[in-house]
Amino acid sequence: MLIFNSHKTIEILQQFLPANPTIIEAGAYDGRDTKKMVAQWPHCTIHAFEPLPEIYERLEKNTAHLPQVNRYPVALSDHDGSALFYVSEHPTKPGIASQAGSLHAPKDRLDYSPLIFPRTAQVKTITLDTWANENQIQSIDLLWLDTQGHELAILQSAPKMLQNIKVILAEVAFIDSYEAMPRYEEVVAWMTTHGFEHVGRDFADMTKSFFGNALFVRK
Repeated sequence: MLIFNSHKTIEILQQFLPANPTIIEAGAYDGRDTKKMVAQWPHCTIHAFEPLPEIYERLEKNTAHLPQVNRYPVALSDHDGSALFYVSEHPTKPGIASQAGSLHAPKDRLDYSPLIFPRTAQVKTITLDTWANENQIQSIDLLWLDTQGHELAILQSAPKMLQNIKVILAEVAFIDSYEAMPRYEEVVAWMTTHGFEHVGRDFADMTKSFFGNALFVRK
């Protein structure tokens, strides 16, 4: 099991990916990780998803100069249509959406973080299978899921594309951070029964934080 620093995530991923990977980034936020991936893989193709319009504008502004990046103002989810999105903010920056927004209502994470969720927004949703079919995507080298508790729902709703994904990096939680979200152990169990090996994580134990990232590679 690889235990890696979160700041070294892209460096760790390099050993599992080709020089020109096709990358799906769900929960791209403002593009900070998107830009790092382009720097690491200049010949990559990235499909970045960010559903909240005000954050999508930041993503678009920060990555508009990168021809490798395709942006989508929609959330990867378990159905095609729309859903309620819970917008997160830091109390010191009212009215400015932060990174912890989710399709799930916040729960126990409110006891571990200063972030608040003062408002909601209706956002567009699409399943990975539907999107891949519409865009003629046959395979994915890396699926990067940073969707605040919605990761497993996305995977469970994409039975066709799941067979054609090489590497998955998924955020996982050790507490009930959001309503109706699976914990780390449940995600690992599901992944291992669907053809993936849990090869790494960016945490040594589950006492230092209430969330982390888990790395899976198709067997």
